[in-house]
Amino acid sequence: MTISPRMDFIMPAVLRNIEVRGSTMGSRKEFADMVNFVREKKVKPVVSRTVQGLDLQAIDGLFEDMKNAGQFGKLVVEGIDGGKAASKL
Repeated sequence: MTISPRMDFIMPAVLRNIEVRGSTMGSRKEFADMVNFVREKKVKPVVSRTVQGLDLQAIDGLFEDMKNAGQFGKLVVEGIDGGKAASKL
């Protein structure tokens, strides 16, 4: 959670011994700085495997790769347009 949503721990969750794992990130400025760094340095992620479209069997295979720690790099699900649409982020 960088900014939101805020997640308050309620007593029923505590009493049920629910374990929450996550990571923290920086501010919006730090995110913008990181994006600028990636753009300037032309940093490219390592991609282990890419699946085209919403092929559920192939996507299940990506989850199996994660479960078995069988990947080195990103596992990508590419949209129908081949990832050529403008990012909404």
